[in-house]
Amino acid sequence: MKQKSTTSMQDFLAKAQSRGIKVQISSDAADELFTAAQTAKRPLRRDKPRAVKLFTHNDTDGVSCGILARMAFGDTAHIDYSNYDDINNKVARFLDFHLSKYDLVFITDISVNEEVADIIEKMSPYAREKVMLLDHHQTAEGLNQYDWAQVTVEQNGVRESGTTLFYQHLITEGWLADSPELARYVEMVRQYDTWDWKENNNLHAKQLNDLFYILGRDRFVSRFTADCSPDFTDSEKMLLEIEQEKIEKYIKGKSKDVQIRDVNGYTAGVVFAEQYISELGNALAEANPDVDFVAIINMSRVISYRTVKDEINVGDIAAFFGGGGHAKAAGSPVSKEMKQAAASLLFEQIQAK
Repeated sequence: MKQKSTTSMQDFLAKAQSRGIKVQISSDAADELFTAAQTAKRPLRRDKPRAVKLFTHNDTDGVSCGILARMAFGDTAHIDYSNYDDINNKVARFLDFHLSKYDLVFITDISVNEEVADIIEKMSPYAREKVMLLDHHQTAEGLNQYDWAQVTVEQNGVRESGTTLFYQHLITEGWLADSPELARYVEMVRQYDTWDWKENNNLHAKQLNDLFYILGRDRFVSRFTADCSPDFTDSEKMLLEIEQEKIEKYIKGKSKDVQIRDVNGYTAGVVFAEQYISELGNALAEANPDVDFVAIINMSRVISYRTVKDEINVGDIAAFFGGGGHAKAAGSPVSKEMKQAAASLLFEQIQAK
């Protein structure tokens, strides 16, 4: 199922069009180039798979892959929203007990470990052909050794997201119809997930992520499956204005709680928080230039790492603790053992007083 990416003018034009970018070329061959880019797309398929399984991350990028799956496959898509602490067990169990019930299996915006990858690689060619992993995190690039995995961090100077990779795959394979509104939505998700919205001053992309947390996953999926336009309604605009006030207040409060710690030889600003992780991490990293990175601990789920320094790669730091991600944004799971140790230490300290 894997498709190798190539760099050509036709690829560039097709990619620009999918992202809603108009490109004007002064050439006698312009019509031929555009025609070739269009014909490269496979016509929409009439044959639909009986069942599709999607394992995807539980953030806006991953959930948007779920929206694309719903649009492409309807109710035949069975979606499992996962995190780094459960993805490997979920996929391994699925392969053992349920793979035969499905025609297609996608893993998007999140990756499996070497043990699960080895399980997939040792399956029969028929079973292995069902599986496609699409990820954009640097720490997963080692999976590119497998035909069933495509990990692409960047193409043609543009940083990728799980949503863009899945969108391109579905369009190319004829599972999903392209549209300008859907292309705009996908690009908004990409800009927020890669933090390009900050460089481009694209507040709309950041607000789309805010809306995800305001509505919650299920309402967000229903909203954008029914209408993929990223333009906000008047009611949504009011909710976003209120939410921005909450974000600013939350960041101001947490900025007083930062603790400086040595982590693997790095100077880290550590804070406990459960909300607005990306905004908080970026704000604290900018406000504390003496730290190499910020570690945001949510004891119920994950440790998030953020940095604004080009020489620091928090993806490598997260990988050391069993997670992964990008150079400037990454995460690692909070294990059951870590939670138990924290609880024991807390009550020991209280009883010692």
